[in-house]
Amino acid sequence: MNSYRYFDYDRSFDGLMTVIFDLYEDIERAKFMPDAQSNLFDTKIFIATDMVKATRVIKSLEDKFPKRFMREIVAVFLSCDTNKEDILIRAIKGVFERGYGYIFSSEKAASEFRRIRRNVLSENHSYKGLLRFKEVEGGVMLAEFEPKNDILTLIVPHFVKRFPTINFVIADVKRGTAAMHMDGKVEFVELKELDYKISEREQFFEEAWKDFYKTTRIDERRNEKLMISNMPKRYWRYLVEK
Repeated sequence: MNSYRYFDYDRSFDGLMTVIFDLYEDIERAKFMPDAQSNLFDTKIFIATDMVKATRVIKSLEDKFPKRFMREIVAVFLSCDTNKEDILIRAIKGVFERGYGYIFSSEKAASEFRRIRRNVLSENHSYKGLLRFKEVEGGVMLAEFEPKNDILTLIVPHFVKRFPTINFVIADVKRGTAAMHMDGKVEFVELKELDYKISEREQFFEEAWKDFYKTTRIDERRNEKLMISNMPKRYWRYLVEK
């Protein structure tokens, strides 16, 4: 019989910070269990988000450790990894007790923290170069993508700096969310459906690019394995030439 203390929360960042506050003394036994994985024989507690508790944890992290650590925590939280909650609460407690150097140790929570962080930041870096914008009616630039991890909030600042005067929308089709950059201001919104029509100018350039790609392509030298190694297929969906 296991000795875990199963918990659930509202899936928010502040909610997880509250979990750390409430279960701190017993984090080694704590284990996240969403409803879909529970059964009648599991004893589980639901920890409601408490902003006072969450703020205390966040402030303590910001005051005691390098600023980069909070950015790393956020990156891991945005991961699609199903074990991220268990890893985060243990890694954060490890840092509180042993200092920031703990993250570079061989402890399981620390090594898993680094692995997930690399995965999220690597995908974020890749999309900075692979995200494709197209002009839709109204002169707004639109980019659609379906990242594995929930990186929308991480990637937007890059494009705000790159296109400070351009109105654009970046839509995470997989999660139904979008970032709207209009008149220099950014707003994150839920996206029930994406209904748009590309502009005539965009249509012209897309057709011209397809013709160029088709004309310069040498089918006899096509090497799909090499193409996939340079750019995994999951990035291909929103490429005009594909």
